[in-house]
Amino acid sequence: MADRHLPNARRPQQFFRNDRLIDDIDAEECRRRYRFTPDNIDRLLGLVGHRLQRQTRRNHALTPRQCLCLALRFYATGAFFQIVSVGVDIATVSRVVTLVTDCLFDLKILVIRFPTTDRYEQLTKDGFHAIAGFPSVISAVDGTHIFVSLHRTAMKKSM
Repeated sequence: MADRHLPNARRPQQFFRNDRLIDDIDAEECRRRYRFTPDNIDRLLGLVGHRLQRQTRRNHALTPRQCLCLALRFYATGAFFQIVSVGVDIATVSRVVTLVTDCLFDLKILVIRFPTTDRYEQLTKDGFHAIAGFPSVISAVDGTHIFVSLHRTAMKKSM
């Protein structure tokens, strides 16, 4: 153990298992894991990949695709970095999620748009209503809606 702290001691080589990210999974598993299809991940990569490219001479720098997938996995699960990391150091995951978040945030002016006219607002509302049956919606963030039913007797007992 003392040899690890000597200047000439070699650190054990670390390997990142990128096969656990996207390379060997089908579209359905990709959607479950990242909440995106492989095509949409490729589109995102086209928009931010150049900013995720690491300028390092280290042997095993994460690729832009790996960075994006780590961040998407974190967003999709909301899990702790230990669970998302898949063989990557937790500090690296933290830095990657921050970097990807900043890159995506910078795209907001390109992709987030609210209706600017009454006509466009009504068309948007009609479109959402046609898709999901929700009235008066002009924008949405990905989420899950759960039906909650409270019976009056159950509500009275809790009060």
